[in-house]
Amino acid sequence: MIVCGESENIRIGLFSSFTLFSKMVYGRDLCVKITKFYIDSEPFRGMTMKYLLGVVLLGLMSAGLSGCSEPTESKEKVFEDGNLESAVRETVGIEGDTELDEEHLAIVETLHAFERNIESLEGIEQLENLEELVIFGNEIEDLSPLLSLENLESVDIENNPLDLSVGSDAYRVVRTLTENDVFIYIDEERFTLDMEPSRGVFYEVEHGENTVYLLGSIHVGSEELYPLHDDIERAYESSDVTAFEIDFSSVDENEIGILAAQAGMLDQDESLEDYISEDEFKRLAFLLSPLGLNDPDVLSQMKPYFLQEALVALASMTAGYSPELGIDMHFIDRAEADEKEIIGLETVEDQLALADHLSLETQGMILSETLEEYDELGDELLELMSMWRMGDAEGITELRQPDADDYPEDYLAYYEALSDERDAAMAEKIEEFLNAEEGYNEGDTYFVVVGALHLVGENSIVDLLETRGYDVQQRANHPPLETDDMDEDE
Repeated sequence: MIVCGESENIRIGLFSSFTLFSKMVYGRDLCVKITKFYIDSEPFRGMTMKYLLGVVLLGLMSAGLSGCSEPTESKEKVFEDGNLESAVRETVGIEGDTELDEEHLAIVETLHAFERNIESLEGIEQLENLEELVIFGNEIEDLSPLLSLENLESVDIENNPLDLSVGSDAYRVVRTLTENDVFIYIDEERFTLDMEPSRGVFYEVEHGENTVYLLGSIHVGSEELYPLHDDIERAYESSDVTAFEIDFSSVDENEIGILAAQAGMLDQDESLEDYISEDEFKRLAFLLSPLGLNDPDVLSQMKPYFLQEALVALASMTAGYSPELGIDMHFIDRAEADEKEIIGLETVEDQLALADHLSLETQGMILSETLEEYDELGDELLELMSMWRMGDAEGITELRQPDADDYPEDYLAYYEALSDERDAAMAEKIEEFLNAEEGYNEGDTYFVVVGALHLVGENSIVDLLETRGYDVQQRANHPPLETDDMDEDE
């Protein structure tokens, strides 16, 4: 029986439920102060993280988890830079005294070689099947070897001493890669690509003297999401009040950590090994090492659901995304700085309680499937990010409803609570804004940011408002951007 393919997990995470867990995983001081299973984002950023939305660079992380090991001498020098060769060897799992041959090089599709003091990429053209490359935080000045990688889909080159001035060699390489549909993570302040503003999923509702703008968020992001469409920017600027799923500006992170620790722990007579295999347990510990979750005693006491969420958060983080650059936190930070009123539509407890709908057996199956498909998450993330940026509301709508025949009953109950029930509650709150009820003011404009899946499809917030007679108008992204148009602009 299919429980929940990883595509479904990623879609739910990015467009519906990811805000809270991603905030916990990336939140500062939660690891040391609360539990061993959440990290301090600042030291972790020094190892692997750059920010978070554009597209993808996922894989087994064998290079990334090993840290900055010293280069190993090989019998034949395949790469000019020993640190680059060391990363390749660790990825394919061979020792330094074994010669790298064409068969070894051919299996490398994802390479994580960040913060290894790599100075040269010479020889990387021999990785003919390389699709995803993470090389941020090195000493690379010449990107030209990347032009020989015909299968390259994405590369993270941030925090390298590159001359990206217009007309420079590095600038021309980046432009060429972009024209070849390679997605590039890069320092936005140092380099600007000619891109259409992101359109997202955006609606306007007017009733009497009140206006509500509804922005469907993607909960993690990167600089490539910005700038946003002028309609979105103007709506935010005109708003008197902002509203989000959770108002993180008023939530104590220590409290979140304590609540999450309580919700994520198994009873004393239970163990994670009761729900996943021994091999899966070992792989899980390996993958979650960057989060400090490789201690078997700690892992064995955690619920599968929370570890699955940790894997999705880690996959996004490794791909270069971060909640701080997601749409939610972007506007929460701005609203704080602009001293706008901020309203939370839900509570931390509300979101944590969603997992209670899932049996531990179903949680275990979902975790097993996530482990099985972990290495394939990059393409899915890339597709979803592009879909949001182009304003493809119809495409996102297709992701909302699971096929009831493929899911156990408790998962369907969980999904209904995650989507329909939450949408109904949030729609009631938005009606209060529109009708100036429950103390809300006549004549105010509200800027509401919720996960994009909450605004599309049957029983969504937009659907419920329209059913109740409100005139909901799509803004910013009608019609959606076309990929061909984007290519012509570039």
